[in-house]
Amino acid sequence: MNKRNLTIAGGTAATAALLLTGGLLIFGGSDDGDTATTTTVAAATTVTTSTPATSTTLAETTTTTGPTTTTMGDRPVFDIQVTMETEGRPSAMVEELYAWLGDTSNPMPEMVQGLQDYLESRAPSGDFSGTGASNGASLGTEEEGISRIAVATVGEGDVVLSVNDGDEWRIVGAKLESVGYDTWYGEPVRQVFIIGSDARPGQSQPVFRGDSLHILSSNVAEHAGAITGFPRDTYVQAPYGPDKFTHVNALAGPDASAQVAAEVSGLPIEGYIVTGFYGFEHLVNDFGGVSVNVPFSMAEPKSKAYLNAGEQVLYGANALAFSRNRTINGGDFTRSFHQGIVIHGALDAVLATDISRLPLLLKMLDNRTWTNLTAEELLTLAAGAWEMDPAAVTNLVLQGTVTTRNGASVVDLNQDEAAAIFEDLVDGYLDQSDE
Repeated sequence: MNKRNLTIAGGTAATAALLLTGGLLIFGGSDDGDTATTTTVAAATTVTTSTPATSTTLAETTTTTGPTTTTMGDRPVFDIQVTMETEGRPSAMVEELYAWLGDTSNPMPEMVQGLQDYLESRAPSGDFSGTGASNGASLGTEEEGISRIAVATVGEGDVVLSVNDGDEWRIVGAKLESVGYDTWYGEPVRQVFIIGSDARPGQSQPVFRGDSLHILSSNVAEHAGAITGFPRDTYVQAPYGPDKFTHVNALAGPDASAQVAAEVSGLPIEGYIVTGFYGFEHLVNDFGGVSVNVPFSMAEPKSKAYLNAGEQVLYGANALAFSRNRTINGGDFTRSFHQGIVIHGALDAVLATDISRLPLLLKMLDNRTWTNLTAEELLTLAAGAWEMDPAAVTNLVLQGTVTTRNGASVVDLNQDEAAAIFEDLVDGYLDQSDE
């Protein structure tokens, strides 16, 4: 399909980033006393609270399986041998995986069906010998269940992802370039909804007004993606009736907000991640700040945004202030775009690190946010960040007309433009080249 250049209020949509691995940087912050419309609604969605969990050491016995000289069918046998420098079942599974790739008569480690189908669809490209190591972390709580994740790195660029949601480990994704395979981290196109609530400390962070509302799209095969922002006052059909999008999270919870995003966009939103003021500030600080190119100087007391223009590292309080400030040309449209700029800086920082840090980064995310994504979904989604080209990830804000409904100021989206954007996002990205 034809893709198109897109503009936002004030200029051409700039390049931005899709993921802060270990934390999708999400933000909130109403500058006024805006309250949700008075509407009779069902009880708010129950949200699992994510609190810090003690990391579990991955220390089961390592079993090494070497290639044999037998064949299965017409598939050739290759001498593929990997030695892991760390112990534990995830490391043993990596050794087993390479041994099985070299000779499918060797035992196959437990893996998700999609990955198995892909690996069985072609033979490796040749012999390989290398060493690797595995890092892990625990996600979740004792009350809701602990999941363990592990990321193994092998040789110059191979990656193997594994998850244990109970008693058994399974491989859920792999990048095996050393033996001729493409990256497989599940479905190549992913769509996730990000909510930054404007909950202050002491208020319910996951169930409060949605101030930052973005669909994050990615296409691993194309190394591209998009950050699509909704103006917070977008007029939508909520489960309880028409309302501003910002109110849906407060009145019906993040599940309902993600469902509204799916209905408006027509995209298969697989889940949500949500946090509030406290979580966002601490997540940015945990990550060590993010480098942001502030487009113009600002001194705005409501959001406490006192920033000079230019490239600079923003820590929690300043990153939140920059993301909240809407006393600027374009108001909420520009503010949503600025939130995308922060995500851009986060991706740049991620790409400067090694993917072996992914379990640690996801642990940070787990400590500061709430989500309905599984450990497998989080791990494979976040690993895709290292496949992104920041120049191929577009930051845009849906455009519309500010009007009044029932005495309240709302935004009616430009339906034709929005439909064209969402049609393109079925592919997980927006081409930035001219038509």
